[in-house]
Amino acid sequence: MNPSCPQCGLKIESASATFCPKCEAPIRKNTNGRLYLVDVVHAGEDRYQALNKLEKAIDEAVYGNFRGIKVIHGRGSTTGIGLLKPHLVAAMKRAAVHYGGKVVPDRDNPGAHLLWFE
Repeated sequence: MNPSCPQCGLKIESASATFCPKCEAPIRKNTNGRLYLVDVVHAGEDRYQALNKLEKAIDEAVYGNFRGIKVIHGRGSTTGIGLLKPHLVAAMKRAAVHYGGKVVPDRDNPGAHLLWFE
Protein backbone atom coordinates (compact mmCIF):
# COMPACT_ATOMS: atom_id res chain seq x y z
CA MET A 1 0.00 0.00 0.00
CA ASN A 2 1.72 3.16 -1.21
CA PRO A 3 0.59 6.59 -0.11
CA SER A 4 -0.89 9.10 -2.50
CA CYS A 5 -0.12 12.79 -2.71
CA PRO A 6 -2.84 14.71 -0.83
CA GLN A 7 -2.53 17.56 -3.38
CA CYS A 8 -2.48 15.90 -6.83
CA GLY A 9 -3.27 12.25 -6.06
CA LEU A 10 -0.07 10.80 -7.56
CA LYS A 11 0.78 7.37 -6.14
CA ILE A 12 4.08 7.68 -4.29
CA GLU A 13 6.41 4.73 -4.97
CA SER A 14 8.98 5.39 -2.25
CA ALA A 15 8.19 5.08 1.46
CA SER A 16 10.97 7.55 2.16
CA ALA A 17 9.47 10.35 0.04
CA THR A 18 8.51 13.38 2.07
CA PHE A 19 7.40 15.53 -0.90
CA CYS A 20 5.49 14.67 -4.05
CA PRO A 21 7.85 14.39 -7.05
CA LYS A 22 5.14 15.89 -9.30
CA CYS A 23 3.72 18.88 -7.40
CA GLU A 24 6.19 19.09 -4.45
CA ALA A 25 3.38 19.05 -1.87
CA PRO A 26 4.26 17.50 1.50
CA ILE A 27 3.20 13.84 1.60
CA ARG A 28 2.44 13.79 5.32
CA LYS A 29 0.32 16.92 5.35
CA ASN A 30 -2.29 15.44 7.69
CA THR A 31 -1.86 12.71 10.27
CA ASN A 32 -4.49 10.64 12.00
CA GLY A 33 -3.20 12.03 15.34
CA ARG A 34 -2.43 8.60 16.78
CA LEU A 35 0.72 6.74 17.79
CA TYR A 36 1.68 3.45 16.19
CA LEU A 37 2.81 0.95 18.85
CA VAL A 38 5.39 -1.79 18.31
CA ASP A 39 7.24 -4.09 20.72
CA VAL A 40 10.49 -5.10 19.04
CA VAL A 41 12.25 -7.19 21.70
CA HIS A 42 9.94 -9.27 23.86
CA ALA A 43 9.63 -12.31 21.57
CA GLY A 44 13.31 -13.26 21.75
CA GLU A 45 14.45 -11.12 18.82
CA ASP A 46 18.13 -10.59 18.14
CA ARG A 47 19.46 -7.20 17.02
CA TYR A 48 18.81 -7.78 13.32
CA GLN A 49 15.29 -9.06 13.87
CA ALA A 50 14.49 -6.14 16.17
CA LEU A 51 15.86 -3.61 13.66
CA ASN A 52 13.86 -5.28 10.89
CA LYS A 53 10.68 -5.09 13.01
CA LEU A 54 11.41 -1.42 13.68
CA GLU A 55 11.92 -0.66 9.99
CA LYS A 56 8.65 -2.36 9.06
CA ALA A 57 6.79 -0.55 11.84
CA ILE A 58 8.14 2.82 10.67
CA ASP A 59 6.99 2.06 7.12
CA GLU A 60 3.52 1.05 8.34
CA ALA A 61 3.26 4.14 10.54
CA VAL A 62 4.27 6.44 7.67
CA TYR A 63 1.85 4.75 5.24
CA GLY A 64 -0.91 4.91 7.84
CA ASN A 65 -0.31 8.64 8.48
CA PHE A 66 0.37 8.09 12.16
CA ARG A 67 1.68 11.06 14.12
CA GLY A 68 4.51 8.96 15.51
CA ILE A 69 5.55 5.57 16.75
CA LYS A 70 6.10 4.20 20.24
CA VAL A 71 8.85 1.59 20.22
CA ILE A 72 9.07 -0.73 23.20
CA HIS A 73 12.69 -1.86 23.32
CA GLY A 74 12.98 -3.06 26.90
CA ARG A 75 15.21 -1.88 29.69
CA GLY A 76 17.04 -5.05 30.59
CA SER A 77 14.82 -6.53 33.29
CA THR A 78 17.51 -8.84 34.64
CA THR A 79 20.57 -6.62 34.27
CA GLY A 80 19.06 -3.15 34.09
CA ILE A 81 20.88 -2.65 30.78
CA GLY A 82 18.87 -2.86 27.56
CA LEU A 83 21.32 -4.44 25.11
CA LEU A 84 19.32 -3.60 21.99
CA LYS A 85 18.25 -0.13 23.10
CA PRO A 86 21.29 1.77 21.72
CA HIS A 87 20.93 0.17 18.27
CA LEU A 88 17.19 0.79 18.12
CA VAL A 89 17.38 4.38 19.35
CA ALA A 90 20.14 5.13 16.81
CA ALA A 91 17.95 3.74 14.01
CA MET A 92 15.02 5.81 15.29
CA LYS A 93 17.19 8.94 15.27
CA ARG A 94 18.20 8.29 11.66
CA ALA A 95 14.51 7.96 10.75
CA ALA A 96 13.75 11.18 12.66
CA VAL A 97 16.34 13.07 10.62
CA HIS A 98 14.91 11.63 7.41
CA TYR A 99 11.29 12.52 8.25
CA GLY A 100 12.03 15.81 10.01
CA GLY A 101 10.92 14.50 13.39
CA LYS A 102 12.47 13.79 16.75
CA VAL A 103 13.10 10.93 19.18
CA VAL A 104 12.34 11.25 22.89
CA PRO A 105 12.27 8.79 25.79
CA ASP A 106 8.80 7.69 26.87
CA ARG A 107 8.24 9.41 30.19
CA ASP A 108 5.89 6.64 31.36
CA ASN A 109 8.03 3.65 30.33
CA PRO A 110 11.84 3.56 30.69
CA GLY A 111 11.87 0.66 28.22
CA ALA A 112 10.42 2.69 25.35
CA HIS A 113 11.13 5.65 23.08
CA LEU A 114 8.86 7.75 20.88
CA LEU A 115 9.61 8.72 17.31
CA TRP A 116 7.55 11.76 16.31
CA PHE A 117 7.21 12.38 12.59
CA GLU A 118 5.99 15.95 12.98
